Amino acid sequence: MQRRKFLKQTGLLSAVTLAGLLTACDMPFEYSPYDVVVEKKYRDLTAKNLAKIKALEGDKTSFKIAFISDNHTFYDDFEDQIKDINSRDDIDFVIHGGDITLSSLHKEFTWFNEIIGKLNVPFLTVIGNHDHLSNGKAIYEKSFGPTNYIFTFRGCKFVMFDNIIWENKNRDPEFDWFKANLRNDANYKHVIPVSHIPPWGDQYNYGNERIFNLMMEEKDIKLSIHGHTHKYYFDKRYGQIDYLVVGDTPDRDYAVISIDENSYSVEKIDF
Repeated sequence: MQRRKFLKQTGLLSAVTLAGLLTACDMPFEYSPYDVVVEKKYRDLTAKNLAKIKALEGDKTSFKIAFISDNHTFYDDFEDQIKDINSRDDIDFVIHGGDITLSSLHKEFTWFNEIIGKLNVPFLTVIGNHDHLSNGKAIYEKSFGPTNYIFTFRGCKFVMFDNIIWENKNRDPEFDWFKANLRNDANYKHVIPVSHIPPWGDQYNYGNERIFNLMMEEKDIKLSIHGHTHKYYFDKRYGQIDYLVVGDTPDRDYAVISIDENSYSVEKIDF
């Protein structure tokens, strides 16, 4: 079944009852929307891609990342975005900032993986608030792995943080884990946190916003990377910290982050 046809049908079903209008043979779902069964080829993708990134390490100190976010169900734009990244020969890997789905349906995770699997380079993700809906966290963990993790590459440490509150039914993100892993514990040139929601986002109250930024200042973080707001932003919102937020996929842009031993730069790419 085509993605667009599926989305049209499932949108219609939100206004009617399944029992009254559909027979079993006409159901638009190949699987239950609550299914957490994940095809073997789409399991443990974080570990698989980390192994590919490790193989790229070499003896270089500089690298480039493409940062994208919030593709939801805009599949035509998402395919174009992946094609544009593939047209470049200078990207080492891609980071996706979350909201890889709209409703956390099993099918949406599959479609995401089918499209992003066309990349010529490895990719990593953080979980978004839409990915926490229904059984989304369970599907995400089967497809990718833990929602909090760290990795290192060419002298840089990345802290991949699940900071979802409302859909994760939290009062606060796991700030203890975040603070512990923000430490520059191996003389890294950069420590860069990546999470879906920026500290001024709708899910952060004043206390959470303040705690987040105090942690960042205490650990001397220079760059923090996010999605969620569906609007491109790159600036020092509070003081010393550069905040990068990319728009959603239909904005038809993404960021390329260039990192070397002593500095970084950010370029907005339109496609």
